[in-house]
Amino acid sequence: MEFNEAVQFLYSLIDYEKKKGYVESLEPFLDFLKEFDNPHLRVPQPILIVGTKGKGSTAHLVAGGLESLGFKVGLFTSPHLVDIRERIKINGIKIPEKTFAKYVEIIKPQLVGKRGFKTVFETLTLMAFLYFIDEKVDYSVLEAGLGGRLDATNVVNQILTIITNISYDHMDILGHKITQIAKEKAAVIKNPNPVVVASQHQAVYKVIREFGEKHNAKLYLLNQEAKYKLIEAKLDKTVIKYKGLFDEKILTLNQGGTFQAKNMALSALALEVLGFNNFSFEKVKIEGRFEVISENPLIIIDGSHNFDSVKKFLNSAMKIVGKDCVFIFGINRDKEYEKIVREIIRVDPAYVIVTNSQSPRALQSEELLEVFLKNGIQREKIESAKSAQQALEIAMKRGKTILVFGSFYLSGEVKSIVQSVIF
Repeated sequence: MEFNEAVQFLYSLIDYEKKKGYVESLEPFLDFLKEFDNPHLRVPQPILIVGTKGKGSTAHLVAGGLESLGFKVGLFTSPHLVDIRERIKINGIKIPEKTFAKYVEIIKPQLVGKRGFKTVFETLTLMAFLYFIDEKVDYSVLEAGLGGRLDATNVVNQILTIITNISYDHMDILGHKITQIAKEKAAVIKNPNPVVVASQHQAVYKVIREFGEKHNAKLYLLNQEAKYKLIEAKLDKTVIKYKGLFDEKILTLNQGGTFQAKNMALSALALEVLGFNNFSFEKVKIEGRFEVISENPLIIIDGSHNFDSVKKFLNSAMKIVGKDCVFIFGINRDKEYEKIVREIIRVDPAYVIVTNSQSPRALQSEELLEVFLKNGIQREKIESAKSAQQALEIAMKRGKTILVFGSFYLSGEVKSIVQSVIF
């Protein structure tokens, strides 16, 4: 099987990243895993990361920190920006195309013509398990997809659970109350192994504590067991002073985004809970999070797609590059787009180009334009584009600093265009 054929088959499965809906039970997936000798029970030293914001960055930071200590580290994340192989890496290197195709070929007979269904995400999760086992990694860092309780990653018996900030997202599936969302995330706590927790709403802490007590799992809370302070924030560098379980240290990420300070501190605490001290984040590269994809013009992409993450991204951008920016913004229709639009208008950007990604869930650009106008943006400061390509062409004529955000799909499309074209 060729790589392109493997990808085509994979996308013939149900894809809840593009289609509304979700699994109702993990039992079918567990039955499926039996056909492969239960790899979820054999995957080396799994670390499971759940939350609403910062999961992907934290996963990259923890994996990078372990790699800096000399370990071989598997990393499973979602979604991807340009290449589906971004989701499955070992020591920062994407799974090879031949290997990717090989695992699809192994899995395919258990999917074709069988009762029930398997999703794209479940299949990719299984592929990551098999790859990490075959390659004998030392640690497997797994970022949950949606929720936690019913997420395909929640079949592992993790050595460590990390819970990033929990806020409102996917409310149609996870619930409209913060405590309902917290229960879906905290339900991954299922053994006495330690749990590292980012700063949370008090009601969320209560839910997490209940799950921790139920399973006799010790909680390590950021801002209680560890303190941190942002000391440098540049386009290509974020530096914090950190004091946790061991000595005080300076930690550096060679990437922008003031919001990464919290993710760095949470990851540092997680690594300390595992017993490590002399780790580094300096070689970590986090795609799609305040990522500079072009320097002239300056183009920054960010996958922020809910209110809290958009607000944090904009705060970072205003501090680091200033207000004289052209925004390319697109969003899926199942997000809190009215609230996010009001926040964008409040920031008062130089110009806004609204567009839509190719995702079937995307809010169409003309409809999004009306939302902006209804909320009071000046007509001369905004226009719509029918595609990422058109939006980028307009933005190039409007300013020298371009911020792309609101959707991972949109960020990925813009990155793909920039990679293939020299402006």
